[in-house]
Order: sequence, then structure tokens, then C-alpha cells
Amino acid sequence: MKPVLRTAWNILARWWFPLLLVVLWELAIKAGMLDHTFFPAPSSLIAVAWEDLASGRLVKDSIASIERLIAGMTIGVILGVGLGLAMALWKPIDMMLGSLVQIIRAIPPITWIGFSILWFGLGDKPAIFLIVLGVVFPILLNTYAGVKQVDQIYLRAAYNLGARGWMLFKDVILAAALPSVLTGLRVAVGLGWILVVVGELIAVPSGLGNTLMRAQDYAHVDRMLAYMLVIGLFGYLSDILVMRLTRYLLRWQSGIEHA
Repeated sequence: MKPVLRTAWNILARWWFPLLLVVLWELAIKAGMLDHTFFPAPSSLIAVAWEDLASGRLVKDSIASIERLIAGMTIGVILGVGLGLAMALWKPIDMMLGSLVQIIRAIPPITWIGFSILWFGLGDKPAIFLIVLGVVFPILLNTYAGVKQVDQIYLRAAYNLGARGWMLFKDVILAAALPSVLTGLRVAVGLGWILVVVGELIAVPSGLGNTLMRAQDYAHVDRMLAYMLVIGLFGYLSDILVMRLTRYLLRWQSGIEHA
């Protein structure tokens, strides 16, 4: 099959069912089977989204939310990978932090909203704090598990071939743990979008979550649902980016055939 036809077929295979649901949804509204007051038609959602896009509101909100996500994810990834490696490679650090990590990760990030506002006030900082809390633990635990699962045979073979220090860590330990780290990153991105919206609902005067909350306050159901779908679309696109990154970094793994 030619590359163009293969691409078209893949797109059709992924999207035919969601598109079918949208068509059925629109038809159900037109036929009066659903109340458009509480469940607006897809055409109404597109009109609202286009209106906000033309006015610049949707672009502004999207940029604000993405910036917060990137800031929170960057801090969370650095902390998660760093602590995961340290705990996996040095037993005293594992014994010192292991119980504390398990206790804190069991506390839902949403319960920290009050403290985040008390500590950081209103604005970006409390929202970023919530994102960091949500994403750091999946990355930390997957990094830890990835390092612990490195086969000792690989370490002995590399050592016998002369690998030492940084070379042993980079080319053997980190390379073998990377698939697990990237799995944690994929989970973390999804949690990150959830917590972006949570933070913007409470403490931030801009962003997709803030507009969603204001639409709810004024019972603008069409805008509420439109922004919910926009957030879902951004989450989907973020997942695709992570999968593309995974394919690139793990291109030596023959088992990865598609994103």
C-alpha cells in the first residue's frame, strides 16, 4: 500500500467511529430526541468555538493553559526522574524517602488546593504547584521501577567490556530504564491536563479551565461543552507528541510499530 493511501486509511480507521457519533448526535438534536438546551448540537459547539477563536479568547486561553502545563511538567519530570534514579541507585536514599513518597502520593493533588493558595496566592504558581504534585509521582515510580528491572546480565556484560561510571549509567542503566520512564511521562501528561483545569477553576484568572468555570456560572452550556472538548483534544494531541517522542527515543526497539 502506498504511503499516502496507508496514511489516509490509518486516519479513517482512527476517526470513523468518533465522526459517526458526532453525526448521530447532530441528527438526534435535529430530530428532537435530545434537548439542545442541556445538550447542544455539535454545530452549536463549533459556532461557539469559532466565535472565541475569532475574538482571540480561545487562543489566549489555550496559550495560558499550555504554558502552565509545560512549566509544571518540566519541574515534575526533573524531580521525578532525579528522585527515581537516586532512590533506585542508592539504598539509603530509598530507605529515607520511600515511605514519605508513598504517603504523599496517596493524597489526591486536589486536596492541596487550599494550601497552594495559602502558600502561593492567586495566579500561576498554585496551578503549577498542583501540576507538579500530580505528575511527579508517576514519573518517579516508573523511573524507579525501570532502573530496578535492569537485568544484571547487561550490567555484567557492559562492565566486562570496560564500561564504567557515566558510560555504564548512560548506555546501560538509563537506556534500559527509558521505556518505563516514557510510560510514566505518558501517564503524567494526561494527569497534567486534568490538574491544569483544576488549578484554573480555582486560583487562576485565565486559561481554558477559567473560561469553562465562567461559562458554568452563566449557564452557557454550549461554551462549557465546547471547551471540554477543546481540552480533550489538547490532551489527545499531547499524547500523540509523547508517543512520537517514544518512537524516536526507542527506535532501537523493534516492537514499537505505531503511535
